[in-house]
Amino acid sequence: MTSLRLGLALSGWAALAVVTFLPDALILRVVVTTAFLIACPGLAASRRARAGTVGATDRTAVLEGGVLAVTVSLSMAVLVAVPLFLSDAFTVTRALLALAAATTVLALMTWPGGHRRRAPRVTPDADPGTADPGRPEPPASD
Repeated sequence: MTSLRLGLALSGWAALAVVTFLPDALILRVVVTTAFLIACPGLAASRRARAGTVGATDRTAVLEGGVLAVTVSLSMAVLVAVPLFLSDAFTVTRALLALAAATTVLALMTWPGGHRRRAPRVTPDADPGTADPGRPEPPASD
């Protein structure tokens, strides 16, 4: 197990402990909770989608992974908060408990087939033997 997966699995429980044991309106409580809600559930959930770009040095791939993680994190927070609000059962502790459990499960889950690797990119004109057999060749000019 990698340290990233273990850190993601424990991040929600650390945020829950901070919310439970630190006094209200303490800046550390706000920072830890916000950092968890914005990043960790999305990182755990989108880990499979980013498997081909892990360790990529391309800035675009890193940015795409970050945007995906933030978007999924905020979506998961909404999917947890709305039912709790509608049932008049919302508390920060309950919402963090649900998100911490989901993050732990997603971070520790192993995917069948191991890590997905990206296929190497081949330009269409690189090898004439890889031309599409369904496309007719253009007529030869005289």
